[in-house]
Amino acid sequence: MSLSHLQPTHHYIRLSVQPRCADPLLIRKSIQDALADMFGLTFASTYIDVLFVNERGSESVVRVNPEDASRILAAIVGASRASIRCSAVKESSFLPSLVHDDLGAL
Repeated sequence: MSLSHLQPTHHYIRLSVQPRCADPLLIRKSIQDALADMFGLTFASTYIDVLFVNERGSESVVRVNPEDASRILAAIVGASRASIRCSAVKESSFLPSLVHDDLGAL
């Protein structure tokens, strides 16, 4: 049995959120709006699962399909008219690698 064909099923992105927002639906909507602005309505329906929003609403972790990760990162960076601005802090296909040095921050 070969492990060389093992592909990750999810990709995780840790985001910084400005202004602070503790509502996962608003964060997801902001990312979907950025996708629609940059890539059109077809990609606005890209699956985005907000796994975590910290208590202060300043950071979030989202789970996406690995094939969509680069498109989502591009949309986040290119979003110009979003009411909630997100910026990528770290991204990985291994969720534990996103843990912050200060565990209280997440």
